[in-house]
Amino acid sequence: MEVASEYQVAVRQIREARESDVVERALSAARERLGMDAAYIATVDSRNQTIEVMVGKTNAEALVEGAVIPVDQTYCARMLTGEIPNIVPDVSAEPGLRNVTVIRNIGSYIGVPVKLADGRVHGSLCCASNGPRADLGEPELRFMEVLAGIVAARLDRAHGSMVRLAQRLAQSDPLA
Repeated sequence: MEVASEYQVAVRQIREARESDVVERALSAARERLGMDAAYIATVDSRNQTIEVMVGKTNAEALVEGAVIPVDQTYCARMLTGEIPNIVPDVSAEPGLRNVTVIRNIGSYIGVPVKLADGRVHGSLCCASNGPRADLGEPELRFMEVLAGIVAARLDRAHGSMVRLAQRLAQSDPLA
């Protein structure tokens, strides 16, 4: 009998989760597998980034669930536009983050886009650690990409359910 890898165990846990738990389980898996202090899902628009869901905590006071941060002060927006790489092992050494003043006290960062089935970017799946992490590399990035795909599939499924519900309501509405 073969022993399941950490990756296989994490994927199995996510599959077995109730639908409402999928995002939180994905964030927990990312945080635990990568040994980071926090994992979060952020959405970004032209002006702000919103931390939608977060597991764990960092030393950055502004990096908390529900926080709305000006987009020019976020790591995620810069990662999504290609200004910084997906993996930043030492934030203090990254030139693209020197003028970020709102989110301070982060030592390392890893983030990936959450892309929906229609190609739109919903936001990002990210992890942050209080200290630098020279050991972050391609395996961790691939793991994050798998989790972002799982989160995106869950978001697509939820959106599809809402569309079907709206269609049923419109068909049964006598005023329509």
